[in-house]
Amino acid sequence: MLDAALWNPMQAEVVAAIRETNPERWIVIGGEWWNSIDGLLNLEPPADPHLIATFHFYEPFDFTHQGAEWAQGSEAWLGTQWGSEHDRSEMLSRLQVPAEWGAVHNIPILMGEFGAYSRADMDSRIAWTTAAREITEELGIGWCYWEFAAGFGIYDRNTDQFNAIYEALIPEN
Repeated sequence: MLDAALWNPMQAEVVAAIRETNPERWIVIGGEWWNSIDGLLNLEPPADPHLIATFHFYEPFDFTHQGAEWAQGSEAWLGTQWGSEHDRSEMLSRLQVPAEWGAVHNIPILMGEFGAYSRADMDSRIAWTTAAREITEELGIGWCYWEFAAGFGIYDRNTDQFNAIYEALIPEN
């Protein structure tokens, strides 16, 4: 199993190898457990002034992955909604964890993936995506949405149209 005991030394070796020819290139690093927040907490970053730490955010999983064909048991989660004040408070609490980790380690943080699968209702997906974007921006965390034109996507290739998730990510001012 690839755990922190294996991952941290490997990542340090890769950073050192990159530094041999690229002393100031920014490098994105992440923790084990598919770049989860918990994996980030186990990360021991190499001493380097040009690192960005990343994590993926799909919480609560039974909301973001309801009906996902590859997630065992996800059919039972269909109909899970998201958007209450409690939901937003839970999200804020969880996203404060990587923000605080970054402050302690003096490393910028990137939410390198986040999204809610298309089988969730659109109103809940919009609320979740909007909250994730707003909270990370308030916490000084950069973000990248997962993904463009498939199950989590913001674009419909058949109609050549963006969906409402696009507007949750890039609102009109």
